[in-house]
Amino acid sequence: MTQGGPAPLSAPIDPAVAAARLADWGFLAHPDLPDGSGDAYLLVALRDAPTLVHFDPERVDVWVSRGSRGVLQEITRSTRGFDSTFSWGTIEIVDRLGVSNEYVAFGGDLTVAQVGDMTVVICVSSAPILRRGGHSQGWDEAAVDLAAFFGRILIAVDYAPGFEARIAGAQPLARYAAFIADSDARYHASEALRDEHPAFWSLIRVEEIRLRHDHPTEWADGSALALAAGLDAPG
Repeated sequence: MTQGGPAPLSAPIDPAVAAARLADWGFLAHPDLPDGSGDAYLLVALRDAPTLVHFDPERVDVWVSRGSRGVLQEITRSTRGFDSTFSWGTIEIVDRLGVSNEYVAFGGDLTVAQVGDMTVVICVSSAPILRRGGHSQGWDEAAVDLAAFFGRILIAVDYAPGFEARIAGAQPLARYAAFIADSDARYHASEALRDEHPAFWSLIRVEEIRLRHDHPTEWADGSALALAAGLDAPG
């Protein structure tokens, strides 16, 4: 299960530090939304034997980019250690019974390492990593909208020439900026959405101001991504 409000960690995260944090847990997450100190992270422990005292992951499925294409990477206890990157989309943590917990993310750094009898999976991102429900957790504020956004992005991948390679090559924070730009445009255009989801509308406005001010290059790249996908986006 997840631990409520784990403290930020410095990136990159040392596997031994991650294993120590996971001593009493199957996985831990720091979503970093609203923006806080440090990066977002998701830590998962794959153990040789289930503890039977919490959610016991057996497998992590995460999207990676191979060339310009998205490919699903399966990580298990037998996966050899490596350092790489993961891409945008869902991250699914699955136990021995096939029960899962899901996250949605914009990409980042991926580390798999063996620490004692534990295989540690570390996902770190400059953009949020959000809960999308499952066995042991609820949904983060923006996760429903983000899942819908990724659905619209998949349409662009299928129909917009060159878009899959373009989003595969984008930085995680630029992909996040595209989501915020698209959400801002949709909520600006719909009083009903603003009235129905005031907390998320407030979050969008705060994040747009922060990205424009602190990350102008990523904001411009994200706005361009949203337009290339055929989505409305503010300038």
